[in-house]
Amino acid sequence: MTFIKETLDQAQVVKVTASIFFDAVQDFDAAIQEAEDTGKKKVIIDLTGVEMICSSAITTLVKHHMSLQGKGGKLFVVGCNASVKKILQLLGLDKLIGVADSVDAALQ
Repeated sequence: MTFIKETLDQAQVVKVTASIFFDAVQDFDAAIQEAEDTGKKKVIIDLTGVEMICSSAITTLVKHHMSLQGKGGKLFVVGCNASVKKILQLLGLDKLIGVADSVDAALQ
């Protein structure tokens, strides 16, 4: 699995290029941690290329949401397909984590 990292003026973006299953969660966590360590107040996870996401990856998102929130920052998840968005909604995470259609929308 590849993670494409992009630094913007207002945010650090991590673009995920494939579905996230248990065997890739450690790399997913490391990529988000690297983005968080840049000190940007917004970290945006772009899931445009993701068809499915496992429960461990969801836990990783919550972990980084809490960490960023403690530093006065915010985690955003963008580009979710209908299945991923439904999972976030069922867990109530769409009210906890910023969910937007695109990177540009998350930057607003």
